[in-house]
Amino acid sequence: MVKHQKISCYILAGGKSSRMGRDKGLILLNNKAIVQSLIEKLETSFDDIIVVSNNKDYEQFGKAVIADSVLNIGPAGGIYTALQHAKRDKIFIISCDMPFVTVDAIAFLIGQSENNEIVLPYYQKHPEPLCSVLSKSCLGLWKSNIDKGVFKLQDIMANFNTLHLHVDKIDLFKSDFFFNVNSEEQLEEAKRKLQNES
Repeated sequence: MVKHQKISCYILAGGKSSRMGRDKGLILLNNKAIVQSLIEKLETSFDDIIVVSNNKDYEQFGKAVIADSVLNIGPAGGIYTALQHAKRDKIFIISCDMPFVTVDAIAFLIGQSENNEIVLPYYQKHPEPLCSVLSKSCLGLWKSNIDKGVFKLQDIMANFNTLHLHVDKIDLFKSDFFFNVNSEEQLEEAKRKLQNES
């Protein structure tokens, strides 16, 4: 598979989930950390993968780990950190706790980004900003929103030329593509899904 040369991938691994009570990306699923499986999948498509986290434990997976430059504002700070760090024109943002993403669907999202500052997928009418494509040019306005106290991703993204991409009827996005592990119940559900796939 040809790798995306003009886009960097940033995995947001912000820390302890309030519902999970521990660092989600480091949770074992089928005897492997969720983030490790995600990195192995993404490596087939990206030659530049960076983890955004304040937890140095993520360094064990062999990728650069950068700390949030703005603390305690959730993923808005993580995305700002990625935009600030990026050397390429585009970045792909993905949450660390999404075990069922596929590189083909990600490639489709990236393919829609040429004439848009942001590609924001929607599934069942829900926006999925933690699986989106952003342009480096968003940096200044993103920072000014944070400075104004705007931290909700949808509210920030409303300021840009954003493609709102409804993917329900696109076969690449199977029903569990956007599934994320936010609780012990969802962890058990993910284990069941993996067993059914094997």
